[in-house]
Order: sequence, then C-alpha cells, then structure tokens
Amino acid sequence: MRPVSDARRAQPVVALIASLSVLLAACGGDGVAPTGAGGDGAGVTAVAAVYPLAWLAEQVAPDAEVSLLDAGGLEAHDLELSPGQRRAIEAADVVVFVGHIGFQPQVEEAIGSSGGEGEVVSLAEVAGPDRLLGPAAGGQGEEGDEHAGEVEADDEPVVDPHIWFDLEVMAETAVRTGEAFAASDPDNAVTYRENAKRLSEELADLEGELDETLGGECRHREVIVSHQAYGYLLEPFGVEQRGITGVNPSAGASSAGLGELVEEIRQEGFQHVLTEPVEGRDGAETVAREADVELLEISPLDAVTPDQARAGFVNLVRSQAAQFATALGC
Repeated sequence: MRPVSDARRAQPVVALIASLSVLLAACGGDGVAPTGAGGDGAGVTAVAAVYPLAWLAEQVAPDAEVSLLDAGGLEAHDLELSPGQRRAIEAADVVVFVGHIGFQPQVEEAIGSSGGEGEVVSLAEVAGPDRLLGPAAGGQGEEGDEHAGEVEADDEPVVDPHIWFDLEVMAETAVRTGEAFAASDPDNAVTYRENAKRLSEELADLEGELDETLGGECRHREVIVSHQAYGYLLEPFGVEQRGITGVNPSAGASSAGLGELVEEIRQEGFQHVLTEPVEGRDGAETVAREADVELLEISPLDAVTPDQARAGFVNLVRSQAAQFATALGC
C-alpha cells in the first residue's frame, strides 16, 4: 500500500457541522464492522483502525463504505486481526490507522506487508515526531512517571497513541484523508477535498470551544484518571493528568502506587476520579472509595457504543471536556 505524501496536504478554510451516521453494527465472523456509510456514491471502500478515524473517514467520504476494525469488545490496544480483517485491509481503497508506533502491532504489520494498492493515512505521520507525546504526557514528567509508572506489567509503549485527541492533528488528518480519497476516486476529488476542508475547520472551532471550557480559571490544573489517555486533549490548556495506570490500560497499578495516589488526592483536595466504563475501573473505584471522592465517567474513544457513535466524535469530545471541567472545578 502506498502512503499519501505530505505534498498532497491542503489547508482548511470553510466550516461545516457534520452529523455522524456511524452505527457499529454486528460484525459477523470477520471482525470488520460497517459504519453505516456506503450507498450510491463512488463505491470506494475504506478501513479505519479506531473509531475517531472511522468517523473522520465517513465525514470526508459519506458515500464510501467505511468499515471499523472491531476488537471483539476489547480495547483497541488488544486488537488481534482475523483473516477477514486482513483481507479487508488489503482490499481497501483507503486505510486510516494510528501509525507505526506499536499501538496495534497486528494492524501495523498487516498494513506494512499488504500487497494492496490502496492509499494509507497515518495519524502519527501527520503529527510528526515533534508533536507525539511520550507515555507520561500531559505534564507528568518524572513525577508523573513515579505515580503512573508503578505498574505490574512492562508493556508501556514509547509513544502515547491517543493522538486523535490532538484536534490540530485530526484537522490535518482530515485534509490528508481527503487527498487519499481523491487519489482513489478522482472523479469525486473536488467533493472529498471540500468535505475535508470543512471538517478541518469544524475541528479547529472545537479546539476554540475547549479553550473556553478548560483554559479558564479552575480550582485545579490536574486531574486523576484511570489511565493516561488524555495528554493530547489536556496539555494544550495547561492541564496535567495523573494516571492510576499509564497509557496502556492493561498494565495494572501496584497497591503501593494506589495508596500514594489516595494520599495525594486527600492532600490536594481533589473531589473526583475520572474512569472508563470497563478498563481500569476497578482501580479507579478503589482509589475513589478510599479517598472518599466521586467517580466521573470518560472514554478514550478508540472504541465506542452505538449510542456514542450516533452522537459523533465532536460531541463526544465536548462531553469529555465537560467532565474534565467538573473535576478541575472550572
């Protein structure tokens, strides 16, 4: 598969409020979930590795058949490809994935070894090395490593993979994805590029909204999260994250680490711990119970429920920001 070159990147100029029709339907036996796009359009097919990228592809090419690689109810970190998923990657006209950063090793291997002729868009490549955050991102530094690094597994990635929370990178990726669809379907290139420009502007507007939500005067400038998935979202607004685990939610925290975190919550006067619905919830519940604080629910959005998919990425990010604002006391 051939990557889309940087020279094809356009610049966003127009705004569009787009609604997502993604419905994570039953996947059959091959683990490739149709997002509900597709139709009488160009007949172009696309495969996305995580929900935010499936949403993005559908906004750029609403008539394309966009499929989301399904992890069978597991975190996207844990995705193991079926033969059907490998065939879908090889056959797709456009593939959008997080990048060759060790986040989804089987996806990365399948894309690297594929003999397909489709266009490949890498979120990490769009970001470039200067904008990729380390596993202790979001203001953690050495202190954050001390608290979030006391885990019982040695499988922390070198790069924080949750790049879709960097809205500037997502805006640029929308444009790059528009170029990928244009290369695959030149007859509709103008439409793809216009959609990509409008989507880029919408994401830029969303970042401005978040600045008002998170960048103002708040009681705290740090949040306690079940795992460190939110550095790209929080760092631009000067907010730090303190994780019960690191960027990989499968790495469990030690008892000593949990005890230290509970003591810090008491000393700093935090009132909330932010947790995900499944991964890391046990540790978050333990910390919240011991510290006598409230749990708030958030999600890294790599995989979503059908109701969340109907809300769309932009609204989901807004709701995440609102939860963080509550925890920060904004």
